Amino acid sequence: MSPSSSSLVLRPGRVTLADLRLIGAGGVQLSLDPAALAGMADSKAAVDRIVEEDQVVYGINTGFGKLASTKIAHDRLAELQRNLVLSHSVGTGDALPDDVVRMVLATKAVSLARGHSGVRPALVDALL
Repeated sequence: MSPSSSSLVLRPGRVTLADLRLIGAGGVQLSLDPAALAGMADSKAAVDRIVEEDQVVYGINTGFGKLASTKIAHDRLAELQRNLVLSHSVGTGDALPDDVVRMVLATKAVSLARGHSGVRPALVDALL
């Protein structure tokens, strides 16, 4: 990440603890290094090909866990992904402090921006 007054550019694979501390402190505008977009586009294209060719790939068009061998119909794939997110949207205990939330979201954004998850840049932008 490169600081420029109150902005930081996230460079996947190059985020330091000092960068995360700056993010945690707040008041920093985050953006994604444009160089990360090519890898994300390639990964998203691979997922699109899998769906278009009706290949069976775990987590893209199958159930999860014990339902891994269950193929999900093409017209229900958006519902599958939404349900996956909803199934993980629970928590226990007190809410995390704002500084920790900022660091967690930035870390997740950087992880997704590495280009191994098949996500669109819009998701990373939403996290930032």
